[in-house]
Amino acid sequence: MIRKGRFARWNGKEYEISSRNKQIYLATTNPDELRNGFSLIGGSTTSLLRPVELKELEDAYEIVPYAMLGGHRFAIEGIDSHTGMVKLVTNNAFAVKKLELQPYGSEEYMIELPFHSINVEEDRIPILGFENRFV
Repeated sequence: MIRKGRFARWNGKEYEISSRNKQIYLATTNPDELRNGFSLIGGSTTSLLRPVELKELEDAYEIVPYAMLGGHRFAIEGIDSHTGMVKLVTNNAFAVKKLELQPYGSEEYMIELPFHSINVEEDRIPILGFENRFV
């Protein structure tokens, strides 16, 4: 599984988060969360949202997934759910000399590899005022 985006810890659990009009929402697809104040939101998927105050959160962060290939860091652009191929992107011109990369956009290079052949790592960047928190 590749996690990417904004997340928060609330009541000891991790949730994806979103915000709208300065209101923060926890998101889940777990129907058991209906008893924890989550509400069903219409749409093509069964999403449950719960508004929370910033002070209720234990932590908040953005997760940026990446993979290392040939000693070079690659951003994970996405995964094709049908083929299981992961698109990795870099702007490091030195990586082109070591790996068989394809041009991708302006001054970027990409490679597609099977998900099982890479090791997904994550940067966790604090957000929403948790940047200066000491653990």
